[in-house]
Amino acid sequence: MKKEFFIGLTILAVVFFVMSIILSINIWITRVQTINDLNTNVSNLSHTLNLYSEGIIRQGEMFIDDLSDITEIYGEEKNNITNIRKILTSQNELLEQINNVVIYDVNGNKLIALHERIYGRVNSADRFFFVYHQNNTSKKIFIGPPVVSRTNGKWVITISRRLEDHQGRFAGVAVLTLSIENFLEAFGKIDIGHAGAIALTSESGILLIRYPFDEKNIGRVISDSPLFTTYLKNSDSGTARSVSRFDNIQRMYAFQKNKRYGFVTTVAVSLDEGMLPWKKQSEILIVIVVFLMGGAITSGYFLLRDIYQRARSHHELSKTTESLMTANKKLSAMAAEDSLTGLANRRKFDEALPHEVLQCAVNNHSISLMLIDIDYFKKYNDNYGHLAGDDCLRQVATSIKKTVKGSSALVARYGGEEFVVILPATDLIAAEKEAQKLIQNICQENICHEYSPFGIVTVSIGIASGHGLAVKGKERKLIEFADDALYRAKYAGRNGFFSSTHLF
Repeated sequence: MKKEFFIGLTILAVVFFVMSIILSINIWITRVQTINDLNTNVSNLSHTLNLYSEGIIRQGEMFIDDLSDITEIYGEEKNNITNIRKILTSQNELLEQINNVVIYDVNGNKLIALHERIYGRVNSADRFFFVYHQNNTSKKIFIGPPVVSRTNGKWVITISRRLEDHQGRFAGVAVLTLSIENFLEAFGKIDIGHAGAIALTSESGILLIRYPFDEKNIGRVISDSPLFTTYLKNSDSGTARSVSRFDNIQRMYAFQKNKRYGFVTTVAVSLDEGMLPWKKQSEILIVIVVFLMGGAITSGYFLLRDIYQRARSHHELSKTTESLMTANKKLSAMAAEDSLTGLANRRKFDEALPHEVLQCAVNNHSISLMLIDIDYFKKYNDNYGHLAGDDCLRQVATSIKKTVKGSSALVARYGGEEFVVILPATDLIAAEKEAQKLIQNICQENICHEYSPFGIVTVSIGIASGHGLAVKGKERKLIEFADDALYRAKYAGRNGFFSSTHLF
């Protein structure tokens, strides 16, 4: 009897030990999976908020650039202020986050403002952005540290640009202020838990916005934090864990540095809150195991088999999840958008051309194709650098997209400095008009190119056209004809277009 009891006890102990090991492994696997899910979620959020913030600042940049250019063209004389005010008022609703827009003269006195009522000191020669532009000749926008608005007493971020007279001397500052309150309202709609945090920090480590809002933290310098001293030196994006210097809460956060403006977006979730579902699940599993261990050896056997099956199912689920993630990465890599220019990519073009030709054939329409090449782009890259080259490609792509406004037209990056435009239901004459307009608009962008005989960035265009029925099945010929026409446009001296004379 004792022997059987000992054997039974031994079996029970072995079963308990094995089950404990399996349970521990299962808990560890789910913990790792939970952490990975948290990393993925905060990374996605930081990327999305980075794009959101960039979009707002980009609109503000375009707004203040346009206003600055108009002010420099009209001048700051009193008889021109009315015209500028009309233009400023008409642009008021373009950006909901605008707190105010003000133009200051060379002495920091207000010339004109979107909201004229200003409380407190009217002169802004003491403001950080004003001093910055006095001492810096660059006419690029400057994103200043947060300040309290003298319009309504609320915290704002400043986007400003230097004004110059016709001799290139400092003539004042145009500044647009964005309400931090509006950013906080948008951030507050995102579920990051009760102890989560979202922050927007300048490239130099000045805290611009933090949700939840605490006024004493605004403008705080955190350039000595591990984010700036370690992580951002190795990568522009990533995830990490740290204890917050603001409230001593341990969080898991993702960071994303904006390539255009340099600001850093961080999204953080409390590690305790993020791991709470895993903890509850683990506690439930432990209670179940302890309860079942009070039963017989048979119950232990069935429990062991059940846990084994769960472990196997979890393993299969992990493999399936991994396969889905791999497939998702492949799909993302095959996405239809060119990451640099925002245009359709070559794959999208290759898919779209046969479809558009077929539609034109069915509807008895013509179809035209434009191949566009930036003139002397290699010289541009060699002398200005690849980052400037990337900016040039983006500007040209934006100009092409603005010019070609047809709802059915497709603008794509063909490769390198080449772009392609599909013009469905467009004959050769209409395509030539579009090409002429496109060349003029790109010249009007006035992108400096000292190593081009034209002094600015220009393009050459090759055009090929044909009836949809004739082109159907010969889409490659359409591309070859356009490419040949592009070669002739370049041979003719560039900064122009040439239409293919080949017939289908």
